[in-house]
Amino acid sequence: MKATHGLEEVQKALVSEIDEATAFTRPNNQHSILELVWHMVTWREFIIDRLKPAKTAAYFEENDWRELDHTDKTLWPTGLQKLQETQEQLLYLFQNTEDAILNQPVKERSYDFRKLLHGLIQHDIYRLGQIAYINKFISHS
Repeated sequence: MKATHGLEEVQKALVSEIDEATAFTRPNNQHSILELVWHMVTWREFIIDRLKPAKTAAYFEENDWRELDHTDKTLWPTGLQKLQETQEQLLYLFQNTEDAILNQPVKERSYDFRKLLHGLIQHDIYRLGQIAYINKFISHS
């Protein structure tokens, strides 16, 4: 299965513009960029796990919007690293998997991998838009 890297390049460019202070800011008490990045990581970890299920879907649901200690400054570089690592893992796994997997059901879900991957792409576009908006909002405040 071939994968494109266009969205990955946009993601890298976008997060490279964000400094730590901006990443940790919660505008109007909403999610910070840090929280959005970790949320994206959880989605990727879920998909990776569904290919070789080891954890229950409930595990990922519980950790989706995990509480993050906004005083722990290691969370930003760690989150960015995890985002990149999980992206690379996904690309590797799907590039080295037969296309037939797209029609197979996702364990503990009522949809197949094709729908799951489409959902990830749509989710990334939405969340990256939020990140860009928050970054712009904070930088112009």
